[in-house]
Parts: sequence; C-alpha cells; structure tokens
Amino acid sequence: MKTGIANSESFDNWVPNRRIKWQFDIDLVGSCNLTCPSCPVGNLSEAKTPEKYMRPELLERIIRKAKSECRLTEINLYNWTEPFLHPNLSEMIRIVRSHKVPCGLSTNLNLLNDIDDVMAANPDMLKVSLSGFSQKIYGRTHRKGDIELVKRNMAEVARAKERAGVTTRLVVAYHRYLGNHQDEATMQAYAESLGFKMEPAWAFFMPLEKMLAFAGSDMIDAAINTEDRQIIDLLALPLADALAAAQSAPQQSCPLRARQMAITASGEVTLCCASFDQSKFVIGPYLGTPIDELQKLKYRHEVCGSCMDNGLHVLFTYNCDIFDDIALANVARHYPDAALTRVKPLKIPRPHGIHALPFKMKREVKRLLNQLGANI
Repeated sequence: MKTGIANSESFDNWVPNRRIKWQFDIDLVGSCNLTCPSCPVGNLSEAKTPEKYMRPELLERIIRKAKSECRLTEINLYNWTEPFLHPNLSEMIRIVRSHKVPCGLSTNLNLLNDIDDVMAANPDMLKVSLSGFSQKIYGRTHRKGDIELVKRNMAEVARAKERAGVTTRLVVAYHRYLGNHQDEATMQAYAESLGFKMEPAWAFFMPLEKMLAFAGSDMIDAAINTEDRQIIDLLALPLADALAAAQSAPQQSCPLRARQMAITASGEVTLCCASFDQSKFVIGPYLGTPIDELQKLKYRHEVCGSCMDNGLHVLFTYNCDIFDDIALANVARHYPDAALTRVKPLKIPRPHGIHALPFKMKREVKRLLNQLGANI
C-alpha cells in the first residue's frame, strides 16, 4: 500500500514569486444539474457542497485581492459545478472582464439561461463537455443529461454569439471513453458546422479522494464502490496503467498546487481543483488569508504529499509522454477499427541528470549522495 510522506522531507516549501502566472478556478454555485459517475457530484454524494450562489460583490473582492498579491492571468468561473445555474452569470463574467483578465466557462449545456446576455458579456471561452452524439452513448457517462437538448443549445449559443458580434471561443471537450469513438466524428462535424472547435480528451475518474482510494493510499477514507469500478472499466485511458506510467515519470512539481487557486461559491480555498469534500479540504477563506499563507498551508498538507507520492499530479496535469500511447493501444484492443488521433500533450521541459529519475529513485539517490558528503 502506497502512502504519502512528509512534505518537509520530500517537497520544496512554498517560495513566493511574483512572476508566477496564476489561474483561479472559481465555482459560482454549489451544485450541478447532472450527476455524472466520473465526477464527485455523482460518485461522492455523501460529500455535499453548500448549495448557494456567489454574490457579485464577493467575486469583485476576490479578484481585487488576487490582483494585489499575485500575477493573475486567467479566471475560470467553474470547477465542479454548472455556471449556468447562477442567476447572474452575465454579471459575473462582466466583473472578470472589467479587470482585463481572461474569463472561461465550462458547461454541460443541458440548460441555457439568458444566453444573449451571457454572450454579450463576451467570455473568452465557452467550453461544452460531452461524451457522445447519440443519447445511448452520451447517457452512459453524462447521467441525467439529454444530448438532443445539448445539440439544440449548441446551435443557440452559436446564434447568440453571432447576434452579439463577440469573440468568444467556442469549444467542445469530447470525453473519450471505450465505445464512444463511433460518435466522435459525427459530433466533430456537427460542432464545426456551428463554429465550435473540437478538443477530444481522455476521460478521467475524479476526484482526488477517489483516486487516492484507487491508488491504495491510507491518507483518506474514501472507497471505490461497484459503480465506480464500472465507470473505471469504461475509461479509454486505463487507470491502473496510467498510474503506473505516472509513478515512473520523471519527478516534477505540481502546477495545480504552485499556480492554481480553487475557490468555492462561499469564497473558501480548497486544497486544489482536484479535491472535492469541503469538510476535509478547505484551507481557509480567501479574503481573510494572505496568498503566501494559503500556499504554505497547501504545501504542508499531508494529502498533497500522498497525491504526489502516487503520481496523481502527473495524471491530473497529463504530464507523461506515453499516456496517449497507452490509451490508443487500449482502444485498439477493444475496437481494432477505431481511428482516433492523439491528444496533444502538454509541452514541458525535459529534465536532465538526477532530475530525470522517477521521484522515489531520485529521493534515494539524493540520500546516498548526501551520505557521501555531496550535499545535494
């Protein structure tokens, strides 16, 4: 069984750096209209989030504080929840835009409130997450969702963008599972006919709590149940193989910890955008806590160490060159005629020397060199 190790022994402490480009992921509401089995809203129902709306004045204060203490370069008005549930979404977008910060939305698009006002606010990006073109395929992994409604709403979004004459980038994030490749080309043709860019991605199983349970960590009390195993078996990027690859990847820092801030609708900071249960992972109120103190709390968190020790940060950020190879080979085993393209990986610097070693091996090499007086 893998367990986390103390951050003070294993990972660098937080060092303030004003040059870091920060991304803030802010949930405007505390709920979602779907209960997808690969998402904690659907698979971790015991960890209920407060069902409330963020007030516009709270968002304004969060942004003002962020700009005063860090280099804020992106705000996404979503993390685990559905932004179109917010009664004043267009106002929230305008607040972000008034600060000259790029603003992103991600939605399941099963509801579409005040779309003309939302598009007139001109978010920089509106992303629709889906997993099929037919209800039979889509409904397996987007529980309570209606793909025909989504397609009608996509057309309405495109018309609203044209009416508003704005520059919002429209994107379809197509979540790849085993067996939904047949729908991908059809959805791509439909999306592109409306002006959406198709961006396929290998589906993940979330949140951090469930992933730690799958990895065998004893740092959390979450468990993998029968329904979880069913959705894990549907992943095109097989979870066990992906974790093995992540654990063998060169040691690397975690950008989710170093330069992203996840904030709830109540204005609380959570450990990271991958954690869900607010009863366990709230670090503190953003407005009442300096960013350097929040970062120190995150870096000292024992679950953060367990996550990195199990390579989950590598998987969550898709920072391993062979993930595509693993997923494509798995799809080919099940569907030899599938013709899927690669998902473009993140471009990260190639480490050299001791830094190219897997983390656990690097730790042991450093220990031995220090014993020999190398003072590494």
